[in-house]
Amino acid sequence: MPNLISQKTIEKKIYLIRGQKVMLDRDLADLYGVETRVLNQAVRRNIDRFPEDFMFSLTREEIMNLSQIVISSKIKHAPNVFVFAEQGVAMLSSVLNSKQAIQVNIGIMRVFVNIRKLVSSNKEVINRLNQLEEKVEKQGKEIKRDIKTIFEVIHRPLLPSATTLISPLKPFSNKMAIFDVIKSCEGYIYWIDKYFSSLGLKLLLQALDNEKVKQIKILTSIDKVDEKIMDLFKDFKVELKNKGISCEMRVITDKKIKANIHDRWIISKDKCFNVPSTDTLARGQYSEVKETTNKPPFNEWWERSEKL
Repeated sequence: MPNLISQKTIEKKIYLIRGQKVMLDRDLADLYGVETRVLNQAVRRNIDRFPEDFMFSLTREEIMNLSQIVISSKIKHAPNVFVFAEQGVAMLSSVLNSKQAIQVNIGIMRVFVNIRKLVSSNKEVINRLNQLEEKVEKQGKEIKRDIKTIFEVIHRPLLPSATTLISPLKPFSNKMAIFDVIKSCEGYIYWIDKYFSSLGLKLLLQALDNEKVKQIKILTSIDKVDEKIMDLFKDFKVELKNKGISCEMRVITDKKIKANIHDRWIISKDKCFNVPSTDTLARGQYSEVKETTNKPPFNEWWERSEKL
């Protein structure tokens, strides 16, 4: 492959968002030599090739945080910013079928591989540091105090305290994170999840406060609704009705709405949370749960969706 783009250039365009290493749509478009609009149009025409673990849309809060790092007014004022994980970047070469796109993707894939190797080698470094930390415990107070600061920095979480990381290593804690979100809801629960599964119904039934929540609305994709979940939902709806709670599920059939929804939310009277899809939660893939002030236009999407 010709030296089209240096590894350092690509590395600078990789960010850690929601626990994933991703690249911005506009950075990728620049590397491919196309407009961001053209890249996103190609993606929308092939949206089935880009599930949520390949690509997702940033919330307004994430865009503002990112703009502080990237220092770009274009990002700050962009209505939508899409980011692509490694698999999503690989898929882009099939929808932007040009020689430059293919060559650029080869370079990007090599960088992602190198990053994985670096992370793997860092695990060995951390293990050695942990051994050193144990030895330090046996040393004098002053040395312990100085080195303790180093280890606090090493072990400091990358994510803010308001964010809970969903990890394959924490299946119980993952479900409890959503359980706590549902438990905190008051008045109503609006749940937007294109990949809503029966796990969502189970969590709702276990966690919601019957005294505080009187209405539940679930908005999902028509592609994910089958007979099994419909039967479960009917029983779920009857059980909640007996508790004085109304419940309705609608499906998104509008292609424009489907193309614009890449996040998942749980919304109540005074709170809104970005959450992983229940499908992702069941598989235990890396994701995040965090409170956000950027509420989606739920009522608009709800009115433009179809009743079951």
